[in-house]
Amino acid sequence: MKKIITLGLCLGFIASAFTSQAMDLKQSRVTQVVNDVKIISAADQQAKPATVNDNFSMPDILRTGAASRAELVAADKTVTRVGADTIFSFDPASRSIDLKQGSLLFHSPHGQGGGSIHTGSATASVLGSTLIVTATPNGGFKVISLEDGVDIKLPNGLHQQLQPGQLTFILPGSTQLAPIVVFRLEDLIRNSQLIEGFNHPLPSLSLIFNEINTQNKLIKSGHLTDTGLLAGNNATVDQVEVIDPNTVQTAVNSSAVQNALKTDATINQSSLSDPSIPIPPARIFLNPTFTLANNSFYNGQVFQGFAAQNLAFNTSGANPDGLEVDMSGYASQTVFDFVASQNINLDGSVAFNGLSAANQLELVAGNQINFTPGITLTANVGDFELYSPAAMTLNNVSLLNSVGNLGLTSGDTISLINCTIQTAYLILSAPNAINLTYNSSVNIGAPGNTTFVTDAGSGSVNLTSTTGSLSVSDTSIEAHYLTLNSGDSILLNADGQVLTATGTGATANFTAPNVVTVENANLSDYGTVNMSANTINLLNVAFGAGSSVNLQSLYGVLAPNPNTDAASVPGDVNFIQNVTYGGKPAQNAVNGGGITISALH
Repeated sequence: MKKIITLGLCLGFIASAFTSQAMDLKQSRVTQVVNDVKIISAADQQAKPATVNDNFSMPDILRTGAASRAELVAADKTVTRVGADTIFSFDPASRSIDLKQGSLLFHSPHGQGGGSIHTGSATASVLGSTLIVTATPNGGFKVISLEDGVDIKLPNGLHQQLQPGQLTFILPGSTQLAPIVVFRLEDLIRNSQLIEGFNHPLPSLSLIFNEINTQNKLIKSGHLTDTGLLAGNNATVDQVEVIDPNTVQTAVNSSAVQNALKTDATINQSSLSDPSIPIPPARIFLNPTFTLANNSFYNGQVFQGFAAQNLAFNTSGANPDGLEVDMSGYASQTVFDFVASQNINLDGSVAFNGLSAANQLELVAGNQINFTPGITLTANVGDFELYSPAAMTLNNVSLLNSVGNLGLTSGDTISLINCTIQTAYLILSAPNAINLTYNSSVNIGAPGNTTFVTDAGSGSVNLTSTTGSLSVSDTSIEAHYLTLNSGDSILLNADGQVLTATGTGATANFTAPNVVTVENANLSDYGTVNMSANTINLLNVAFGAGSSVNLQSLYGVLAPNPNTDAASVPGDVNFIQNVTYGGKPAQNAVNGGGITISALH
């Protein structure tokens, strides 16, 4: 359905001789295949997937699936482009094109594109340089002229001619002419995958643009008026179905979204409308929003933005120095989502440019987000979010959002290995586990605040620096099992933060060869707390009543003057200030009261 400019009726006809020869389509070569395209042999009815350079010969049948298309080129350079859900063949007996369903675009440099077209109950000779033919539900078909005009002849001799930017219907029975409708050529070109959905431009594209410019001038001068209506798929001898687009927007959008979510897309260019991105027929849906059906992880969530089945960014070798995606055209959108019903594959570094602190950018995978080690993701936005039901593993990946917040949400586990994070506020959420591992010293929570959220009754947060020191500050943690490991020393400063766990068996473990220092931390939710280091320093630390606290130092003794001496004694357990057990001075619970202090073995 296309926008109508005017519904001028051209009911007259010319009963003159019309003997133009159809192009010779005995054989064409397949030049591009997108998604599901099959050639069915007329000899044995066997179907095989079409591939580039295959020969398509009459009377074989070509069939495309949903969100699929193909291009054929004949020896005389005639281009035939086949749309989605199309079935057609060349009939050698009548030298006609049998279009059972779907749509075809014909382009011939000699103005002989088309031929004798036959559908379920309609036949006509249709010739022109660049034209589209689409089967209609009633057995007829629609003819659309894109440039240089189209000549139509019915079997009874009636003759009709379309100028560029006009369409008409070949009615069932093929004995009467239908009205000619002037349509908005610019809208058709922008939205038609028969024009924009192939790797190389249509040879006559510049001529079509000339016709668009001519039509736009007529609109601007007032000689044509855009009614904002859509042409439907039904017509009679004196009228054409027209539809208010506001009544069909949701249904059309839903169908288009489902097609997009069933086909893969690769973004290797800066523009999201680049012709190299397969579009079936649309990828970007801003209004109304859409959902990921049958995906319980996203129940109740709606999305707006780019949709695909598997979505790949910056594939190998495409942009060695990184891909810059221009998002400036969507800066007015509060939220823009990249949604894949299956996987998002981040194969190379990507920078999303053109947005600001007023925007939220989301990468949403129906299954998994895959990160190639060593890449950098940059999005300077108010909120940069990554979602997947499956586990997320990032190895030596840099995530940069200098403007606002950064969030990773998994339905399973999040693992970050030697990653660089730059953001004002980091939130990691995964029910099973959050694992951060570094081969050198690391400062978690600086310079921005951090929150780790797992299942408080069963999830775990594991923070490790294998060779260097581990410092954790400005970080709230929700986890049943909290583990901090360092190859040197540990500093946990939970000032102003919350450490949360629920249920019996909640455990916190802190292990380092040199020093473990815990400051401003309420560990009351943890029924078991284990600390092991050469020296243990505690300052403003609360243990819960009845919890089992095990503190191992080099000498296995509590330093003199607990809770009164700010000095740390190497090799000892140091209660420097305000260390409590069940709200009372912790030294009263040592060795028999819930706190055990022992020497390292």
